[in-house]
Amino acid sequence: MAIQSNKRLLLELDKHRRDINKKAINANVDDLNLDKLKPIVNMVANSRAAYIGELMKLSNSTSGNSPSSKEMNQLREKRTEFEELVAATNALEVAIERGYVDIIGARPE
Repeated sequence: MAIQSNKRLLLELDKHRRDINKKAINANVDDLNLDKLKPIVNMVANSRAAYIGELMKLSNSTSGNSPSSKEMNQLREKRTEFEELVAATNALEVAIERGYVDIIGARPE
């Protein structure tokens, strides 16, 4: 009997989590479609390119020697930007997968 109670509690908690996440996230995100997601993909790709480009610039300017603190800070800034954008994009993907945001043209389940 306790196991059934625990399962019921977990199911209710899961539904509550879904409802709360949908309400909170959906209020902060316009209805999505592919056209609204493409700029995000472009932004992440450009950030990745800038990060790699900074590394290549660094390797060309140092001739294999250790980079300066200023050069390392510039590389670090590019990495931080890239990693933040990737993390945010992954969070958006999870929100889409779990149905926390409305998709324009999607059929309700």
